Amino acid sequence: MKAARIAHISQRAPESWQDAMSRFLSLRKAQGAAPRTLRGYEENVRAFFRRYPTAWSPACRDCLLDYLAQDGISPATYNVRLKVLHPFFRFCVSQGIFDESPAEGLKYRRQEPRIVDHDTDDLRKVLSAIPEDTFAGLRDKALFLLSLDCGIRPSEALQLLPSDIDLSACRARIRAATSKTRTGRTVFFSDHVKTLLERLLAARPEEWNEGKAPVFCTSYGASMDTHAWTVQLRRYAQKAGLSRFSAYDLRHQHAIDYLRNGGDVMTLQKGMGHATLDMTRQYLALSDDDLRTSHDRASPVNALLQKEEPRKRMGKLRERR
Repeated sequence: MKAARIAHISQRAPESWQDAMSRFLSLRKAQGAAPRTLRGYEENVRAFFRRYPTAWSPACRDCLLDYLAQDGISPATYNVRLKVLHPFFRFCVSQGIFDESPAEGLKYRRQEPRIVDHDTDDLRKVLSAIPEDTFAGLRDKALFLLSLDCGIRPSEALQLLPSDIDLSACRARIRAATSKTRTGRTVFFSDHVKTLLERLLAARPEEWNEGKAPVFCTSYGASMDTHAWTVQLRRYAQKAGLSRFSAYDLRHQHAIDYLRNGGDVMTLQKGMGHATLDMTRQYLALSDDDLRTSHDRASPVNALLQKEEPRKRMGKLRERR
């Protein structure tokens, strides 16, 4: 019996950045990258090569350095650009386009996490601005409170199906396919949220469930995206007199209030779906007031030097008649 012969197939290197990007996106999709992640790759790679048409050449390194060194660029923007271009250029190296990645040796900038800490009264004002006499209003109020209650990502909440909701146990199942980290998890919500979800699900036409319309869908049963939800929230916030409010603010607010109310970082990490504890710590930048309050309460010096109230000396007891 003859041994099987191994055919060596040489792959043609991409001739343009568009060809390379198409192959890169196909690979990332096969690896399980979320649609939102794929869009981010495509948008940022296109933005780079549109600004530097000659970058598909040995001059790519110089173009990249200029792109990342623009005046006024924030650490967050710098990191987003590098986070996308790093894996793309590594892929280009694997395809034989570059001998070395143009992003080789470039490190992320340290950035202070943005503290989102809305006053409780402001949250009540935004909630009061959401009507309950329409399907859209009932949907938005339920989504607002669910997001605040369990810290679910907006993209995860908007992909929940009725079958993912367990009203009897007050919990929702986030499927691995819709999770940002591609790991499924369970989040819990309060009875207040349960009541709104019951009303919302009861208001839906039966055919929506058969067509697998998401729980938080449009008034026509179609899927919503994070941008549409943020636009809605900003309208309510403007009615409440707030200039800035986004869908992700509710996730931030959940994290901070969870700790303030006695929750611990470990369970918070699991509920929010963070891959590492470091991510949770960065997410939970407490305000100076929180630090001051915690310090005053836990200060060893305050406990040591605190003056005790003088105790009243008990004298001879008298019998009561």
